[in-house]
Amino acid sequence: MKDILIKIKDFCKKYKKKIIIISSVTIVGVVIIAGSVVGFVYSKANGNIKYSEAQLEKIALGKVPGEVIKVDKELNFRDAVFEYKFSIKDKDSTLKEVKLDSEYGVILQGHDRRGNDRGENNHRVEREKHGKG
Repeated sequence: MKDILIKIKDFCKKYKKKIIIISSVTIVGVVIIAGSVVGFVYSKANGNIKYSEAQLEKIALGKVPGEVIKVDKELNFRDAVFEYKFSIKDKDSTLKEVKLDSEYGVILQGHDRRGNDRGENNHRVEREKHGKG
């Protein structure tokens, strides 16, 4: 066992520069590929925007009347669309969340902070209705 460790140590010393170069090139390659994928999906999602944040806010407030406290914009990589999550304080001062799709303007989910389901349509069903599966 000790001989194997010594051989590995000697190998690493002998080829240290090559190991560093190969590792660096591999890391740079992975970063470039990942950046390209993210850039492609982001670009496609920008092209899929049919509803502005203001329009989606009106839809969300139509479902849960109240005051918008916070808005989060998320990129859905699988469907290449932006999703907006509106945190809305209703008339009972309960904080509720409504998530919408920027491509079709459909409600993806809605629930309050206690986890009570609001019975919204499943986003997959809604997207399939619009021809996106």
